[in-house]
Amino acid sequence: MKKMALNKTNLVIIIFLELAGIFLWKNYGYHWPKIVRYVILTACLVPLGIIDYKQRIIPNKILLVMTGIRAVLLAGDMLVYPDYKWELIVSAFCGMAIGFVTFLLAYFLSRKSIGLGDVKMVAVIGFYLGLSQIWSAMVTGLILAGIFSCIQLARKKVSMKDFIPLAPFLSAGTILIMLLGM
Repeated sequence: MKKMALNKTNLVIIIFLELAGIFLWKNYGYHWPKIVRYVILTACLVPLGIIDYKQRIIPNKILLVMTGIRAVLLAGDMLVYPDYKWELIVSAFCGMAIGFVTFLLAYFLSRKSIGLGDVKMVAVIGFYLGLSQIWSAMVTGLILAGIFSCIQLARKKVSMKDFIPLAPFLSAGTILIMLLGM
């Protein structure tokens, strides 16, 4: 498998998104653990989207590292907000379960047109966003993918039989809902 080097353009995109995110999230009055969680999620989603676009794969190693980081952050959230520890746990794990089950069902119903990497990625996104935001992230990502697909079909750049990588749109949708404070 060809490894992707983090070129200057990708690095600039990540830095821009991080700075924009920190500015906006701070303006929403988010508590610092949520800002840290969103910054880490954004920093991981951009490379995942780029890798899937270029190589049509979502590396399990990155998803496992993201899951481990989120588990540590969740433990930190529970220390900072002990009165809400059960709500934090339920939200994170339900977000993960909803993302996983929804996309696993889509994987089977689409006759495996959606990849298992997408299923795992949405589960990890759900773990980060929680129960309240996973639906918005999934729907926004799928709408972006649909718009892109329609434009490409109209331009005759793709046909109905072609596959498009979903991770860039799931990443963009997730980052968009985070930046908009949804």
